[in-house]
Amino acid sequence: MYKIIVPTDFSSTSADALRYGCYLADVTGYDLEVVHVHDGYDGDEAFVVKKGSARIRARVRERLEKFVSLHADQMTFTGIHADDETLPFIKCREVVGTAIGQVLKLSKREDTALVVMGGVGSGIPSRVTPVFGSVAKGVAMGAECPLLLIPQNSGVPNITHAAIAFDEVNTLVELSDKSKFLRKALAPAMHFTHVAYRDDLSEEMMELELFRKMVKNNFPDYAVDFDLLPEGDVANVLIDYSLEQKVDLLILGRHKRGFLMNLLVRSEIPDIIGSCGIPMLIIPLTE
Repeated sequence: MYKIIVPTDFSSTSADALRYGCYLADVTGYDLEVVHVHDGYDGDEAFVVKKGSARIRARVRERLEKFVSLHADQMTFTGIHADDETLPFIKCREVVGTAIGQVLKLSKREDTALVVMGGVGSGIPSRVTPVFGSVAKGVAMGAECPLLLIPQNSGVPNITHAAIAFDEVNTLVELSDKSKFLRKALAPAMHFTHVAYRDDLSEEMMELELFRKMVKNNFPDYAVDFDLLPEGDVANVLIDYSLEQKVDLLILGRHKRGFLMNLLVRSEIPDIIGSCGIPMLIIPLTE
């Protein structure tokens, strides 16, 4: 059984992420696993208690279970269940370690379909005030499964319009395929969004390739609007577009590059994560 992972730090934003994770588990049929990563001391002094002791872990587990019972009761699901119906399974887990490292480890599991996590910041779109903190950014740049990021103070998402941002046709096809499970579950109005290349010839070649893909492969097999955006700073153009078109979910692809490639090739993902005030689905791409 596939599962949805929801890391939590007991904040109001992670409560929103948990509520939406419950909804996604309901509409997809996946199980839900709520994870809290801690340092093994839970606020106690290191010289007083052994790191990761049974007493500390039991205390953290109890807090986690109370948090889940408060924010993930039956009313957080779609409400279509009868009393005798079985809700998706919810598992609570506390883990000692670093937040980024442990969440990335969970993203590598074969049964992990999606990670849903909240960010930090105002929740108000701004290019000055970061919307997501270092943990969210670190997970976004290294997760090996799709990652849904929910901005702070944005509440539980209501996704009715989703946009796939792409640079190349192959990227678009892969993002469309890997986001299929959410598209079928949520049924949003879909948009394909492309920021024009500065080079006219490259832009013409891309559009010609997309036309061929649509004609020969009957792509896509669902209704979609195509939005060609003017050239410019990709992060800023996409953020402005999302606000103007009232997009509820921005779907982005992340290339898996080594350290050297990350130094040589600039990625737009960190800039967009740092400024975008709407939910984002970050999908790792096949190289």
